[in-house]
Amino acid sequence: MSGITPSEQLPVPQALAIGSPIGGTSVTGGEGWTFHDVMRVLRQRKVMIIVLTIVFYILVVAATILIGIFAPAYTSEALLELEPPKAGDALMPEDREVNKDYMERLLQTEVQKLRSQALMAKIVALPEFKKTAYYRWYDSNAGEAAQGLQDDVSIAPIRETQMIRVALSCREKVEAQEIVRWIVEQYTTMFTDSSVQEMHDRVASLEATLASLEEQLETKRSQLRNLREQRNLPMAEMRRNEAREHVVYLRNQISEIDAAVASLQAQLDTLTNVDPSRLPLTAEDELIIESDPILRFWRSQAENLDVQIQAQMKLFGPNHRAVVMLRKQRDGYYAKENAKREELIDRIRKRRLESLQQQLAQTRNVQARLMDQYQQVQAEEQDLDRAMLTFQQMQEDKDMLAQQISEVQTRLTEARHVVSDKTRQRLHVRQWPILAVEPSRPVYKVYLSAGFVLALLAAIGVAFLRELTDQVIRTPVDVARHGRLSVLGCVPLLDDEEAEEVETIEDAVRRAPHSLIAEAFRRVRTNLQFSGPAESQRCLLITSPGPGDGKTAVAVNLAYTLAHDQQRVLLIDCNFRRPAIHDLFAQTGDKGLSHILVGRGQLEDLVTRTEVPTLDVLCSGPMPPTPAELLGSDRMRALLAEAVKQYDRVLLDGPPTLLISDATVLAMQVDGVVLVARADENTRGALKRTKEQLDAIHARTIGAIINAVKARAGGYFREQYREFYEYMGDATVVAELPEPQGGPVPPVGADSEESDADKPESPDDA
Repeated sequence: MSGITPSEQLPVPQALAIGSPIGGTSVTGGEGWTFHDVMRVLRQRKVMIIVLTIVFYILVVAATILIGIFAPAYTSEALLELEPPKAGDALMPEDREVNKDYMERLLQTEVQKLRSQALMAKIVALPEFKKTAYYRWYDSNAGEAAQGLQDDVSIAPIRETQMIRVALSCREKVEAQEIVRWIVEQYTTMFTDSSVQEMHDRVASLEATLASLEEQLETKRSQLRNLREQRNLPMAEMRRNEAREHVVYLRNQISEIDAAVASLQAQLDTLTNVDPSRLPLTAEDELIIESDPILRFWRSQAENLDVQIQAQMKLFGPNHRAVVMLRKQRDGYYAKENAKREELIDRIRKRRLESLQQQLAQTRNVQARLMDQYQQVQAEEQDLDRAMLTFQQMQEDKDMLAQQISEVQTRLTEARHVVSDKTRQRLHVRQWPILAVEPSRPVYKVYLSAGFVLALLAAIGVAFLRELTDQVIRTPVDVARHGRLSVLGCVPLLDDEEAEEVETIEDAVRRAPHSLIAEAFRRVRTNLQFSGPAESQRCLLITSPGPGDGKTAVAVNLAYTLAHDQQRVLLIDCNFRRPAIHDLFAQTGDKGLSHILVGRGQLEDLVTRTEVPTLDVLCSGPMPPTPAELLGSDRMRALLAEAVKQYDRVLLDGPPTLLISDATVLAMQVDGVVLVARADENTRGALKRTKEQLDAIHARTIGAIINAVKARAGGYFREQYREFYEYMGDATVVAELPEPQGGPVPPVGADSEESDADKPESPDDA
């Protein structure tokens, strides 16, 4: 064995995806339905869909015929036309415009009035209505009859017209005509009364509006007279023009003063923020400084001493005591001169700063006076503007009131004319209800065509409901979707196999190497080779969720198939609870795996040779008292390691995973696990729990093999059976298995009275 620990195990590879239905199927990304799933269900359950469609359609036809015989309906209808109000009509609201949207709202309003409970109550209260079968249907209950009539009558505007359709369907054609006629008559009477009342109300409203407008106009005229008396309007207009000119003049003056204040403030800020010693001097300032008498006196003394120093230096030299004393006197005069100059400069600069401050204060005073004057003139101008604006507004209000009064008087005259005109009517009956000739229910074309569609949809719905509630594994898609496993292959059911020489599933590859079952196992072998490196598949465990799934048959046939591929294969029966390898290979002895695990034998001594030179078998031996402990012991690991060294492939026929813990113990010691799921028996939940149990111990699950797949419509093997045997019948096939030395070998399981496939207590056979 390669000795892969749980933490070092490789990820589960996806099986080779092959287009044939017996090929591998990769793990899908989710459990959602795809288009191919839908088509698969339709193909597989097409017989059910056809039968259910026929049954449902027969029910639809029967129901349609019964409706036509016992519950037909006759429809009678009337048409009403509502004329729109004319633009400028006295009864047309002022804020309304006659357009398409407004007309649609009017039609909808009238439809709601026609459907109102009050109108239906008037119809039900008619003596003629109480004699109808429609009224007796409600046991002469007026309230229920009114509610039923409101629900049954069809009232709706006709698109792109000014018409309203009123229709009723009932079993008696005469009653349908009469009831619609009563509805139209009652509504037209109600509409006429409402229109007359509306016209009177409109006239009263216009008269009240006219009186109110005339009162407002008289009030506005009185206000204008009072305003003219309080103010001399021509003089006020002249004063307003003068005030405007004065405001402009003052605004210009204020702008100039603001500029001057800003300039002076900038100069003052410059003098204040700069060191006085750094302020520049003008030529006038320098002239004032140099003309100071004291400064000139100290300068003349210093100059005279310079002349004496030059004369003494010629007589005594530069270092003579007299020369040094003269120099000190001269330096003193120079110091006095500089001190006096600094004093004069500081005095001039202070005088300049004070002058700027005085100018700025004077300018600000002028600015304040101008602002006060500007505000006074501006306030006067605004007061005059308000007065003039008030006068203009009042004048406009008076003119508007006069115009409104004129319009209202015109509308009032028109409204009075409408009231006096008794012939004016906006609602007209364009079609009175007529007697129905043909029943409106059932419409056979519609009922039968729609019934066929509904029957087909119902049949398809039942088929999909059956598919959704079916929890049994049937196809590779179920394994890949619910078990999250790659499908290595599908083995057809033995009962569907057409090869006569195949009696038991365990003999399929050996006795019928050219059958479809043998080809399926060769496909599994191919998928195993492409699912990962050979070094990572030296030792494989064959297990299943429960007993009877056919894992032993899969292990035996897979061992034969690998041996035919020139690989040295060892098949070990690890199912101590229900061993089966011993019964399938007659030449095996009583000793087996359990003897090796308890230290009473060696692998090379207990291995049984078979008729295939590259296939050896190790049976389970007697059942030990603690199978799980022996299978998880160091001797088991050593046995597997030794077997991997001697054989290319080591296959372990293990017990069911969900029943006992032996399979999980073995799964942690092998290179990979192959799950066998039996179609139409294993459930999706069992397969999912098996995968989760193996994942919990970090076992490497290579994939799954679906056993005993039936030839189903729209599914697997039905077309393959026909095409496969037609193809094989046209070819000359050479036997794959060589004849063993020493004559023919007795068939597998010859020593047993019946094969495991026929035994009711067979542990895991298909």
